[in-house]
Amino acid sequence: MIGFSIGFIIILACAGALAYACIIPSSEVFSPVVNRATGESRSVVLTFDDGPAPPFTEQVLDILAQHKISATFFLCGKNVESHPELARRIVREGHTIGNHTYSHPFLLCRSRRFIAGEIDRAQEASERITGVRPTLFRPAYGARWFGLMPVLRQRGLRMVMWSVMGFDWKYKTQAIIRATTRRLHPGGVILLHDGPEQPPPGGIDQSSTVAALPAVIEAATRSQLTFVPIQEFLA
Repeated sequence: MIGFSIGFIIILACAGALAYACIIPSSEVFSPVVNRATGESRSVVLTFDDGPAPPFTEQVLDILAQHKISATFFLCGKNVESHPELARRIVREGHTIGNHTYSHPFLLCRSRRFIAGEIDRAQEASERITGVRPTLFRPAYGARWFGLMPVLRQRGLRMVMWSVMGFDWKYKTQAIIRATTRRLHPGGVILLHDGPEQPPPGGIDQSSTVAALPAVIEAATRSQLTFVPIQEFLA
């Protein structure tokens, strides 16, 4: 009985360690990640996942232009193909684009071949449509798996995670504002969404994110934080 208990504890510990390695944004078990600035930076980076998705990506871009903020958009290749003009507008207005896979699959337990296919299709779509080949990658759902790192290294892609999350895939405007501003910190990488991981039957609705964005920007400004391009964190 004691041996069984010890074995069960070991299994639980291994499962917990694997979950940490695969899911927690700050985990560097597989590979170094960018999820915050080092040193005494008073800068923050604003990132958006899962787009492009009209009309919400346009609305986000309008707000960013109004505040003169450069953001990073981790685009799904399938959405880039569906909305090519919107993808081109992101690049044209000086924002950075990253690879967020082609179809937003959960990468846990996926083969290296499958992972490579998702990344390569997204790379090809982004370069063909925008003229820019991404150098940054963010896994769908933040999930990493064993075959991912060799694929990223071979393609010269750097993984960017996050340290501030707005939970805007499930919260409404005021809750998004509270969740994001409560976690704001110098050197933070903020995660919001301009598209959904899977459109609901009634269609896409990121209106709460759009409504929350000005308040998030204002809160950061009041805290004397400055929005900078992701390249400043990568230097």
